[in-house]
Amino acid sequence: MTTKIDQLRAKRLELLNSAESITNSATDETPLTDEQVAQAEAAITEAEKLKLEIDAEAERASKAADLHAKITAAKAAPDNPQIRKIVAMGGLASGMYAGQDTAKVYALPKGIRRQPVQNFKSSDDGMDPVVRAYRFGMWAMAAIGKTLPQYQNPRIEAYVRDQGLLNAAHGEGGSDSTGSHVLVPDEFSTDLIVLREQYGVARRVLMNEPMSSESKTVPRQTGALTAYFVAESAAITESNMSFDNVTLVAKKLAVLARMSNELNADSAISIGDRLLADIAWAYANKEDDCAFNGDGMSTYGHITGIRTQLGTLTAGTAPGVPQAAGSTWSSITLANLESVVAALPQYADTPRTAWVAHRSFAYNVMQKLALASGGVTSQEVFNGNRVMMFLGYPVIMSQIMPSTTASGQIPVLFGDYSLGGKFGNRGAEAISFSDQATVGGESMWERDQIGVRATERFDVVIHDFGSDSAAGPIVCLKTT
Repeated sequence: MTTKIDQLRAKRLELLNSAESITNSATDETPLTDEQVAQAEAAITEAEKLKLEIDAEAERASKAADLHAKITAAKAAPDNPQIRKIVAMGGLASGMYAGQDTAKVYALPKGIRRQPVQNFKSSDDGMDPVVRAYRFGMWAMAAIGKTLPQYQNPRIEAYVRDQGLLNAAHGEGGSDSTGSHVLVPDEFSTDLIVLREQYGVARRVLMNEPMSSESKTVPRQTGALTAYFVAESAAITESNMSFDNVTLVAKKLAVLARMSNELNADSAISIGDRLLADIAWAYANKEDDCAFNGDGMSTYGHITGIRTQLGTLTAGTAPGVPQAAGSTWSSITLANLESVVAALPQYADTPRTAWVAHRSFAYNVMQKLALASGGVTSQEVFNGNRVMMFLGYPVIMSQIMPSTTASGQIPVLFGDYSLGGKFGNRGAEAISFSDQATVGGESMWERDQIGVRATERFDVVIHDFGSDSAAGPIVCLKTT
């Protein structure tokens, strides 16, 4: 059914297309006439008036939908609070007993078919991952309905209100040309963090520093106490620990995506599972790129990554940057990689110490060298190991590391990265929705889709990577 808002939008688009057609007809040889300019300006002016009508109509529709949802929820809600909880869950859940008013048990509502989910994990609160995906999907659709009144659904509104997610879906946020945005509830922020750590490497290996504000200064120890032999009755020589500061400044990272406008409670599980995965993967990929490859320029949020920092040292001279036997991966020897392990200071040899390399390097260089050294049976090669080990240390694969050979390249890292760098996590993830946005050069309105924009704030500072005279807690191999 075509609504009044749809009619107004279609008319506005027709006017803008008309103005665009007039301006596109101009060439250097045949510029626009005064009459054509006047026609284009009139069309644009009329389109702007229609936009005000659309906004006013949307506001009226939003208020009407809010009232309808409240009335529906009020009619459906039993008088007894405990019965209300049971109705919302679709029946009695295990662990609930008579007189238990504070039970926090969650289940899929009656009539919702379970679907397998890939991106939600079991959590400390014991909530079923499928239920968690359903809750996130319902929250997202409620947030879409708040931004885009035509997608409001009383059933969804009633659910998020009863589950305590209403304020999170309709809470404080902001607005801009792409629609209002809302903060992601803490419940789902945890899921985003878990999935980002699964997809990415930086959050797993660097020292995580929660940030309660846009900047945070963390003390870093640069010198230790010294022990001295003391003669009988002699004064003890004093020594002091020395410190400096590492400052993290949160950078705003945003990702654009799109989703179908076929929104209903029955599809909440798949919507929640897919939406969380798309956002988390995009976050993790960019975080890793900044942490390992950042060059300090705006493309990387002015973050300077590990490979860039090590690249400032003199290969072959700096103890933490030994050189390979040649300029290609095929020239790298087992002795070259053993020299990387030998270069790591003893204090950085911890249970967290690991290699980081691209999958191509891990299998084309490290595994080949390991197999060539002998002592491995064909059965071991065939079965493999999901956690690759090399020279006694795990190999963490990161797809943002170099995937092909090159001269003067750092293809592999080694060390305890938490001692050399900090990952500042500001949190405050927000998601906004719009059917007027342009994603990938395509109009969401024209394609009957919904644009999704997610934002987070983080920073990475690599503060210890050695010098030309001493190795740090992160070392590497560099091709000649």
